[in-house]
Amino acid sequence: MKEKSSIHYIVAHEKIRDLVFYEWEKMILLLNQGPNSLKHYFCKLWNETRQEVEYEDDIDIIDIDRQIKPDDFNISYSILDNEIKVFNFIMPKPVTCYGQVVYLSLVITNGIPKFFTLELGNKVNVGDCYFICEWKINFENNNYVHKNYGIIDEPIIGKFLGKINEIVNLKQ
Repeated sequence: MKEKSSIHYIVAHEKIRDLVFYEWEKMILLLNQGPNSLKHYFCKLWNETRQEVEYEDDIDIIDIDRQIKPDDFNISYSILDNEIKVFNFIMPKPVTCYGQVVYLSLVITNGIPKFFTLELGNKVNVGDCYFICEWKINFENNNYVHKNYGIIDEPIIGKFLGKINEIVNLKQ
């Protein structure tokens, strides 16, 4: 049986995450160039990913035919408590598939990136919900850790940022 995945999932959970953790200088350059550069770059990542997985025999890509334009991404900037900077990347509306990301937020504290996601999920006795997660990396062994901080019932950017604010300020 083929594994199911999506370009949406791969771009959010792998491509953009790797850009943040392994190509930080490039990420900073894109951030400094502004939202339009990021939108075009994310669209390019989407199309490159489609080409990479198009002929994979062991993966069923559920959104292989989906066409994305730069304006399908939305980029915004916020400031949390203690003047903490946050770049928000609103992904194209996900195909109904659990684990897909609605929002990505890049938090920069003391020059160190923190990468948060709001992911569509399903929980027993709750139903559809949204999980707030953080990607971290251990550079000693190059392993990622995907930490889940709980759920919110609806994908509202303010609620997501409020939870990130709590998480980041608890760690300082």
